[in-house]
Amino acid sequence: MLRNKYLLVAALLLSATIYSCKKETQEVVQEDEAAKIIKIDNTTSSNRVDLTNEGVTLNFQAETETNAFGKTTEATATAFPFQLVYKGKIEPQLGVNNNPLSALEVSAYGNNYAIAYQTPGAAYGGGVDVIQIQSGVPQLVSSVSTPDADITCINNGGGRLYLGMDLKTYESYKYPAPAVVGIVKTNGGSLSEPQAVGLEGYSTKDVKYNEYNGKLYAASSSNGGISVISFNGQKASRTAFQPYGGSRSIAISNRDIIATNGYSYATFDANTAAETNYKHWPIPSNSVGIGSVASLTNGNFLFGNNYYLIHVDKTTNALLDQVDVGGWVNSISIVADKIYVSTGNSLVVAQIENNKIKVIAKTHFQSTFGGNFNVISSRIAGSYVFVACGSRGTYVFNLKKS
Repeated sequence: MLRNKYLLVAALLLSATIYSCKKETQEVVQEDEAAKIIKIDNTTSSNRVDLTNEGVTLNFQAETETNAFGKTTEATATAFPFQLVYKGKIEPQLGVNNNPLSALEVSAYGNNYAIAYQTPGAAYGGGVDVIQIQSGVPQLVSSVSTPDADITCINNGGGRLYLGMDLKTYESYKYPAPAVVGIVKTNGGSLSEPQAVGLEGYSTKDVKYNEYNGKLYAASSSNGGISVISFNGQKASRTAFQPYGGSRSIAISNRDIIATNGYSYATFDANTAAETNYKHWPIPSNSVGIGSVASLTNGNFLFGNNYYLIHVDKTTNALLDQVDVGGWVNSISIVADKIYVSTGNSLVVAQIENNKIKVIAKTHFQSTFGGNFNVISSRIAGSYVFVACGSRGTYVFNLKKS
């Protein structure tokens, strides 16, 4: 009898411990402390807006492309009768040691464009700028600084900005790991009500908002995986998690949640994050596995690795085409039927014809602006092109018919 009583007490204690651990993992929002991590400044400023050389024009040029089967074709700029008209740039934020941060990525919402920054190298520190195009030129309208956290990726939706962060001081806030998602409410260019949600893993690699169900998905690497973040009113919490080692990127393909980890990709349940349809990466790479991933309107995937843009059938996993675009694929942006790929100091324009990738134009930034021009990512939003170039800042162009 005494032994049974002891077992009952032990079971209750174990249940309480499991519940406590589960609660700590899932309900990790600390709204009062988020303002210490995410410092908001809604001050309009022109100090970091550089309009030198405004109006300079970049033409798209004919290039050659080589597909996976060794066939070379000539790209035709006439198939893409546009040019880039330079409107100005936003100089990067300065870090805690007065060092220029690295412009990483741009997320567009309405007439607002949010630029994410991080500290190059091993040190921490980042931020976000929100800019608008006013009278045809960029204007800085608000910003965020995160002195103890790199911003690694950015997304928006549902009236909020979502900031993938690597937080140096995560233990001080009792988060389980450095990977954290910051959430900031948007009202036009004004920012408010910061929140932070802790994840698993060392680094937050991607965040994607799903407009179909109002949930946020985050990929975290190094003992991380795929997290589902849900909203109860305005309050965010992590409601599901699936380990998926080395997670790199997320795409939403016809409402399916797709994630990659460099050597595979899989489908994850939109509510529970349960993993299905695991597919080992079938494409040989010279040295690096899957990096960027994007979804076409028909649900098929575009992957990027070192030098190759890769088209894969979602249903059969078949390789449809693989094209050498002449540089490391840093980002893929799809607008209508056009695919914009950032490679080194270039912007490549392609489209899909009969399941094959056809490169139709390319422009080079370094030949116009000089120096070391490394395009980290590009974002096409309406008639504007935003090119994030590390410590050089973010260049803004108007995509204009020539």
